Amino acid sequence: MFLPEINWHPNRRELRTFAMIALIAALLASLLLYIFRGLGLQWVAVISSVGAAILLTSFISLRATRVTYLGLILVTLPIGLAVSFFLLAIFFFGILTPLAIVLRLIGRDPLNRKFDPQIDSYWITHHQPDDLDRYFNQF
Repeated sequence: MFLPEINWHPNRRELRTFAMIALIAALLASLLLYIFRGLGLQWVAVISSVGAAILLTSFISLRATRVTYLGLILVTLPIGLAVSFFLLAIFFFGILTPLAIVLRLIGRDPLNRKFDPQIDSYWITHHQPDDLDRYFNQF
C-alpha cells in the first residue's frame, strides 16, 4: 500500500505557509460554522484565535510550529488514507463493477477481446487521410 512521504524537517517557508493556511482554514471553518450551524460568537472567536495563535507562533518559534505541523500531519494522515481507500472502494464496487456486469449481460465488448479462431491476425488496419490540412486542426 502507498504511504505518503512525511517531511519530518520542514523548512522555514513550509512552516510559514502552513501557518497561513491554518489561519485561513480556521477563519473559514469558524465562518461556515457560524453561518450554517448557528455556532455562537464565542466559539467563532476561539476557533479563529487558534489559527491566529499558530500564525503568531510561526513568527516567534519555528520549533513550536514544527511540532504543531507534525502533530496535525500525524493525526490527519490515517484519516486521509481511510477516506481515500473508502472512496476508491465505493467507486470500484459501486460504479465500475455494476457497469461491467451490465456490459457483460448485454454482450458488449468495448475492447474487442473475444477470441476468434477464424482470423489470422487481430491487427486493425488504419488508413490515414491524404489531406495535409488535418495537421493544422489536430483537436
